[in-house]
Amino acid sequence: MPPSPIPGRPCPVQNGRITPSCGIMPAVQIDANEVNMFCRISGISWLFIAAGIVLCGLSLSACRPAPTLPPTDTPTAPAAVTEPAVTATPTPAPLTPLPTATPTITPTPVIYVVKPGDNLIAIARIYGVTVEAIQEANGILDPRRLQIGQELIIPMDESALRTPPTPTPTPLPFTIAGVNFQRSPSGILWCLGEVENTAGVDLEQVQVGVSLFDEKGQLLAFTTAFVELDVLPHGAKAPFAASFDNPPERFATYQSVPLRGLPLSHPETYYLDLEVSNLAGESRGHASYHIAGRVRNIGDETAARVRLVVTAYTEEGKVAGVRKVAPAQDTLAPGRSSDFEVHLLSTAGSVVTYTVRAEALRQSLTPTPTPQE
Repeated sequence: MPPSPIPGRPCPVQNGRITPSCGIMPAVQIDANEVNMFCRISGISWLFIAAGIVLCGLSLSACRPAPTLPPTDTPTAPAAVTEPAVTATPTPAPLTPLPTATPTITPTPVIYVVKPGDNLIAIARIYGVTVEAIQEANGILDPRRLQIGQELIIPMDESALRTPPTPTPTPLPFTIAGVNFQRSPSGILWCLGEVENTAGVDLEQVQVGVSLFDEKGQLLAFTTAFVELDVLPHGAKAPFAASFDNPPERFATYQSVPLRGLPLSHPETYYLDLEVSNLAGESRGHASYHIAGRVRNIGDETAARVRLVVTAYTEEGKVAGVRKVAPAQDTLAPGRSSDFEVHLLSTAGSVVTYTVRAEALRQSLTPTPTPQE
């Protein structure tokens, strides 16, 4: 019998086991087989338990919400600098001008102040315009009623002056002859010639054009000129002197053509009853020629603004010199006369002969000069 935990009191044994009646926890009796079984079962159990713990841990870690990290500043990428797009510049094509309508030429006005001795024909000749154009621009009904100091608008057609005109297919009723060239000491090239009126009527504003060409026929220069007489009666001749202010050094050929010749519109304005007499001409040294004479009024009206036009000729009949002068007295009453003299400089040949023509205005139709205060 095993010893009792309580002294003096034995513990009963039943079937080889201590019964609980002894009042104490019985001691566990383990035999070897049970122990072995228990160890085997316990080992397997622990394996399952360990595996479960691992699986549970994994499950818990999988099921556990992810820890919330403290917020951090999200780094901001620097703003990208947008470079301007570079486009290849194409080679510009030649400019093709758009079709435009041909503009109407607008005359550029020039102001001219009337001086003693002026008339519309002379003023028109200076600027290369028509008397009618000046009359229209200024509202002049009677071209004889000009006043000294009066301002006139001259409608200049600049492009027409610069551009050689297209020759008209219908020949104008006058011919050109005696063309000659000479250079002045200042370098101006002069084209001298003479026009003959073959129109059958008296003409005014008679104008010629002269062109210079090189060996290939290319135009080098162009100019125009009016004849020196305001009125060119039928069958009469009048000289012209056309100047090239910036001439070429040389030219191969030239062309002189009629440009304009209008029937005389106001024949009553002019006075042609003048007689030239007592002519005397002589050479005075190299290229110098002197002519003297007298002009007389053979009509019954007073002649105002008397002018004389002198034309000198070479032996070949070419024009060697041209001058337009006033006599000593340019207003001649009926029967009165006045002397005149002319000096010609000619490098175009020796003068062998000459002609002198006179013209004037009717004083009754000529404005009386206003006295200057």
